[in-house]
Amino acid sequence: MADDRKTVWLYITSLAVGGAEQSLVALANNLDRSRYDVTIWTTFNQNPLADQVADDVPVRTLNIDGVVVGEEMATVERAENPLDYVRAPLRFARAIRAERPDIVQSYLVYDNTVARIAGLLSSDTTVITGARGERNLSSLPLQALDRGLVPLSDYIASNSRAGAEFYVEKGMDPERVTVVPNSRDLDRYRHGDATGLAAELDIPQDAVIIGNVGRLIERKGQFDVLEAWPRIKEAHPNAHCVFVGDGSEREALREQVASMGYGESIHLVGTRDDIPALLDLFDVFVFPSHHEGLPGALIEAMAAELPIVASAISGNTELIEDERTGLLVPPKNPSALGDAVVSLLDDPARAQTLARAAREEAYDRFTLEEMVDAFERLYESVE
Repeated sequence: MADDRKTVWLYITSLAVGGAEQSLVALANNLDRSRYDVTIWTTFNQNPLADQVADDVPVRTLNIDGVVVGEEMATVERAENPLDYVRAPLRFARAIRAERPDIVQSYLVYDNTVARIAGLLSSDTTVITGARGERNLSSLPLQALDRGLVPLSDYIASNSRAGAEFYVEKGMDPERVTVVPNSRDLDRYRHGDATGLAAELDIPQDAVIIGNVGRLIERKGQFDVLEAWPRIKEAHPNAHCVFVGDGSEREALREQVASMGYGESIHLVGTRDDIPALLDLFDVFVFPSHHEGLPGALIEAMAAELPIVASAISGNTELIEDERTGLLVPPKNPSALGDAVVSLLDDPARAQTLARAAREEAYDRFTLEEMVDAFERLYESVE
């Protein structure tokens, strides 16, 4: 190993199936090995995405067992033992003090807290903490803790402008806050092949398919899609809906689907590893989240050249321009959501125009190469 390579530790709660986790894996796999010695750290032992990490990138864990939800065991909800939230930072701090990496980059709220505190034990280590949207601090105690620890971040890397502005308003030096949007391997999503997938999912060949990809949690807005579904089915009786993902609200969604009487047209398919093929199957992509950072699922849908209906929230509005690259509707408004979906199904030419513009936007702004280059520039600039 060359002596002048920088040691970069990328730290996240777990390698669960989520947008931040996928961005971390993509970054780890594509950083220049001649310049960076990369290690991924996780708090929890359960790491479903670990098999996607390059062979030359170690995945080290703080050896904490988590409570896992979802049929595919793809989402880690919390530590089994609350005391582990104290043990994990101590273990990470010991590792930093012993090995003194050049850079520690964290991603999520808990990770940021651990990285900031552990970084105090190594003056040689630059701590870069993540910002994934201003609404991810869900409680007042978390907000207070985060605000108090902001000075311990050497730099903040936000995936959205809104996240960056949030931390500048909290007192972070603007010169030490940078925006690096999420990205994906766009060609992978552009060239999906849905051959045989409709039959596998028991969807008629003549159906129009509305799809959503995301964790099944309340803030992702899947319940809003269900409330909009009668309007969509009234206008297009051959419509089917596919929810891709897993999470704590899966059973509640199933119960609501059963109570509605539309069970044969709504499909909860769980966590899948064939997202490009599923996107190729969809006719319209819906993303009615209540708050976001910069959602990778939307970038994937844009790359797949899909007509998109999304909620007009920060994060989504940094990706979608209303009436140019998709349709934006007020959050938590099933009526507006249903009307927008119907309008795209009623006018395929308009839908295709929006979809084409979305693909062009994705390739212009959100390539994997641009994300990796941005982080490498940040690493080279740190003091």
